[in-house]
Amino acid sequence: MEILAIYSRQLLVKQFTEITVFKVSVVTPVYNAENFLRRAVESAVYIEEVEEIILIEDQSPDNALALAVSLEQEFGKVKLFQHPDKKNHGAGASRNLGIQKASCEYIAFLDADDYYLPNRFVKDKLVFETHDNCDGVYSAVGTHFYSQEAKKEFFDKGFDYQELLTLTGKVAPEALFSVLFNRHQNIKGEFCTNGITLKKSVFEKVGYFNTALNLRQDIHLWRRLAGFCDLYPGEIVTPTAMRGIHASNRMTKLEDHKQYIDLWWQSLKKEFKNKHLEKSKYKIFEQAYFNYLANQPNKAVAVVSILRNVLKYPRITKEANGVFDFNFWEVFGKNWLTLRLISLKNEFLR
Repeated sequence: MEILAIYSRQLLVKQFTEITVFKVSVVTPVYNAENFLRRAVESAVYIEEVEEIILIEDQSPDNALALAVSLEQEFGKVKLFQHPDKKNHGAGASRNLGIQKASCEYIAFLDADDYYLPNRFVKDKLVFETHDNCDGVYSAVGTHFYSQEAKKEFFDKGFDYQELLTLTGKVAPEALFSVLFNRHQNIKGEFCTNGITLKKSVFEKVGYFNTALNLRQDIHLWRRLAGFCDLYPGEIVTPTAMRGIHASNRMTKLEDHKQYIDLWWQSLKKEFKNKHLEKSKYKIFEQAYFNYLANQPNKAVAVVSILRNVLKYPRITKEANGVFDFNFWEVFGKNWLTLRLISLKNEFLR
């Protein structure tokens, strides 16, 4: 009985220790964020699970550096860094530096114009404790428009608006890849930078944020994580953080989004091939990529892109639902070229 009592006490101590060691390094790039940074920091600094808030000042043109210095002096959890050359390197490079400076086993992100809600890490901690293989947890993030001007510009740019960035249902880690590439029948959605918590070790598996991309560096990383790691859902119904949309948001200022998205897809294809993504997942990616090509605004360009890639990857054509789901007659008119393309289409899909 005494041995059993000792074992029970040890088990309780182990469980208690596992709960209390969940400490998170929060990484925040700081650029042109003087008006928002304090709110972001204060939303995180009082959360029990947050061990440190790492601010990476990125040669901000406003007074954000002075504010960051003040916040570091005010709060013991805040640690301020700059790039070695003290120049501007962008959000991705700043996040990468923050990850390298982090001292905790768990990493979370918070953009300087966004903010956490008090429930930010409640579910995350439970999920990590429940699943030994868990590499990361994603939770819902809400949207906050700082002004009507920002809201108008957001919609004028044609961005896809979701009041809550989340998945429409819980999904097993092995199925997440198909969900994120819109190949799942029942579950759709996306998650956001401010709602994901990762083990620091995952960056050794998949690498860091891709600084060669000017847009969607975060989504690029989430796709790679879904391809090579085990990500679990946390709180996907109620927001755990808020992303802020304002008139100075960088994404509302980028003009040629198509150019950046093309590069995004090409970069993912290269990453998945180089890291030998498992065949079933690579097939899902190929299908999604071909559907992207097929839905280009310029259908002539779409057809040329598809045919070029089909010659390189012929095996996926029959399985890529929607690749040829447009009307050749409407695109090219009634002529010999249209007849030839339809013939090729039927030959490929036979």
